[in-house]
Amino acid sequence: MAGGLRSNTHELLGFIDIAIVAERLCEQMNLDDRAMLAYLKTRGCKIGGVTQGERGMLWYDESGEVRRLPALPVPQSLIIDTSGAGDVFHGAYVAAYLARPGQPWAEHFDFARGASAFKIQHLGNEAGLPTRSEVERMHELFGKREDSGGHI
Repeated sequence: MAGGLRSNTHELLGFIDIAIVAERLCEQMNLDDRAMLAYLKTRGCKIGGVTQGERGMLWYDESGEVRRLPALPVPQSLIIDTSGAGDVFHGAYVAAYLARPGQPWAEHFDFARGASAFKIQHLGNEAGLPTRSEVERMHELFGKREDSGGHI
């Protein structure tokens, strides 16, 4: 949703149900990740999160409980290009939601972390866009769905 602070960010957040923001926005607003989650809740965002690159994502679920979704542990030797990985993550959780709107957000974000794991192993944007089977392969190689969305 938000990679950086804009003049209308505060107002805009009042109209957003799912707000996944970058750490950069936290820095610009002088908030740590947990304070950002609390702020998103005050703006009425039903699901909120802060992406943290290779550390994954800190987020709150439908109940408001804060959870950690670790990034899949892609070996450093396989990482080619991390630019655009956040965009792939955002597009993938939206695609997962549109394909299966009844699933919990933990499932959509889990799919997205698989898509990001694929992206960082490919140079450029188009080459880094995975198919569903390629996302599933990332989970087979680097982690199981059971390790996603741990409560903290």
